[in-house]
Amino acid sequence: MMRHRLFSRARCSLRPGLLFSRPVRPRKPGIPVGYSVKLDSNLQGFIHHPAGYPIECRAIAPPVDHTSGHTHHDQAMGLYFECAEYYPPGSYLEVCIRVRGESCMFSGQVVLVKNCDEYFETGIWLECRNQINRLRIVEQICHIESYLRHKRQYEGPFVSREYVALEWINRFAASFPSFG
Repeated sequence: MMRHRLFSRARCSLRPGLLFSRPVRPRKPGIPVGYSVKLDSNLQGFIHHPAGYPIECRAIAPPVDHTSGHTHHDQAMGLYFECAEYYPPGSYLEVCIRVRGESCMFSGQVVLVKNCDEYFETGIWLECRNQINRLRIVEQICHIESYLRHKRQYEGPFVSREYVALEWINRFAASFPSFG
């Protein structure tokens, strides 16, 4: 199981299956990161998991039936996140995101990998419509929670959760990735 790492501010261009083989060095703990939302990415169809929000993943066996419950390719969506371990393109991962005490599980095929010295930027492709709908909701909650943490750090601990959620929705929801 991996823990999500802080996201680098450097922009990188990616192509499916691209991998740079450099050794991974552990990141120094305690690096402060402000809130930045990566919704204007060149990676169409992918949702960027927010920096500093925990995510765990593990390799799983490929599904036995690739067609059961899947949508057309144009309705598929991916999740893009930092990972301490390398998973080769074509492998399958199960991702666990904990939101307000609940574990939300998603599975998909690795389609993007980029070595960024201290971590790997990994993209998995989900094709099941139920997972895609859940992923969008869970990731919006993750982004709102990250935004709330950022606002409380800079504006004080008494910032209203409801106010911050409405502010995030007004500022970022329209540009949040969607499918189909």
